[in-house]
Amino acid sequence: MRKYRFLLGAVLCALCFVSCTDSSKYVNALPDDAAAVVAVNLEQMAAKSGVDEKTAASFAEALKGEIQGADELVDRIAKDPSESGLDLKDKVYLFASPSGSLAGLLARVSDSGKVGRMLELLKQQQVCEEPVESDGCTWTVAGASLVAYTDAAFLIVAEPGRSDARTLQHRVSMLLRQGDGEGFAAGADFGRLKDAAEDVAALLSLDLLPRTYVAPLTMGVSAELNLTNVKCLATLNFEEGKAVLEAEPLIADKLMAEMLEKQRKASGRVEGTYLDLFPANTGVWMTGNMDGGKIFDLLCENPTVRQQFESSMMPVDFKLIFNSIKGDMALAVPNPAESGSFIAYADVTNRDFLQTFEDLKPLLALTGGTMTLKNNGTDEYEFRMTDGSVINLPPGNASFWFGVKDGRFYLTNDRSLVGRRVPGLTLRDCEWGGRVKGKMFYLAVSVKDLAAKTASASGMARVAPVLQLSDYVTVESADGKKVRMEWVMKDRKKNVLRQFAAF
Repeated sequence: MRKYRFLLGAVLCALCFVSCTDSSKYVNALPDDAAAVVAVNLEQMAAKSGVDEKTAASFAEALKGEIQGADELVDRIAKDPSESGLDLKDKVYLFASPSGSLAGLLARVSDSGKVGRMLELLKQQQVCEEPVESDGCTWTVAGASLVAYTDAAFLIVAEPGRSDARTLQHRVSMLLRQGDGEGFAAGADFGRLKDAAEDVAALLSLDLLPRTYVAPLTMGVSAELNLTNVKCLATLNFEEGKAVLEAEPLIADKLMAEMLEKQRKASGRVEGTYLDLFPANTGVWMTGNMDGGKIFDLLCENPTVRQQFESSMMPVDFKLIFNSIKGDMALAVPNPAESGSFIAYADVTNRDFLQTFEDLKPLLALTGGTMTLKNNGTDEYEFRMTDGSVINLPPGNASFWFGVKDGRFYLTNDRSLVGRRVPGLTLRDCEWGGRVKGKMFYLAVSVKDLAAKTASASGMARVAPVLQLSDYVTVESADGKKVRMEWVMKDRKKNVLRQFAAF
């Protein structure tokens, strides 16, 4: 890992001295089959971060300690990053092939001679092997990665599981020889990334994921589904006091689009009724609105799921349960850093569905007492596990309680959370509380409270100080399609990148 830190260091130092040069054709080297392409505007991020020559010099000194004997090269690039031969005024691109089979980084070359000299010095420090000229490019191997460049483009690629990066050389040389009208840059999607005003823009298609992960996401869709037709455009922008991530689906497949539209119509707009049940310092809270009957019908459109419901060994009336749910839903984890306690709520039209759980008792009796279900009054059940190894439960917590109270179904592993009163400020009093109503989904995480509770936790020493700069994170969807996430800092007036740079 240490071998790659120098290349990273060269990029970071260069942020302070990005030069103004004309654009080039280096983007032609992006592979045509890229399942993910991320465009990073380093120049824009550098301006926001406030990184200056003093900061670069400090980083350079730290970098010298990472790669012994490279002091001369580090000093040269820190004083004049153009000595690296890379021009970072243009966007840097990260990409990955379907199923993550190939990953790479692409940057523009401003001076191939300087790139060559940089690699030669790195070779002397045994960071990479002797550079070789062949197939129209110069290339070398650095660990598990292949590094190659031409007069226009600089590429670093790696393939997971491949022990010898040399075998990638021909493939990379073909990418570097692509011209206008070839590669990912020739497609219509590339324009979305190139023209994005945000600091980072990414275009991801479903075929980025391995097939085993895709199957559950596409149940009920035609086997002829082309995964490249299911895409997502995401942008990330660093602003004063917060970072904003926005994502929207780009779906060309008709069946997939219809399925997602049905899911959206089975959901409603949140009333926000569960904001008042939890204190303002609740660690994690999310809410949505659902018509259970419509969700059940939608699930049953899939033959596999329908068969599971119809032939389930559990004598439970799933349709009755789903049909009883209509309205807001919420899930809360009050103190995720201290315990695994949670409680889930859902508005229900009646309590009649609880009777179906009576049919479970004879089945559980066959477990010899390992699992039991008992009544707590007329509207609550306690499901108890006497052997914690059967299900992976938190230590000392082997029971679940569920029932109906005040027209709300609840499920929890901490009985004290049911009906608990909030003596002070509630989630409705939070800065974001007034934005919940009318959304189709809302998630909030109190990062400042988590940071305080995890400061002394094992493995959190490096992360906790950064988290302490943060206030909260929210994720919301206003229409069931586009998603917006905000990472809000305690300091609302200073750009997020500037805060991290100062830290």
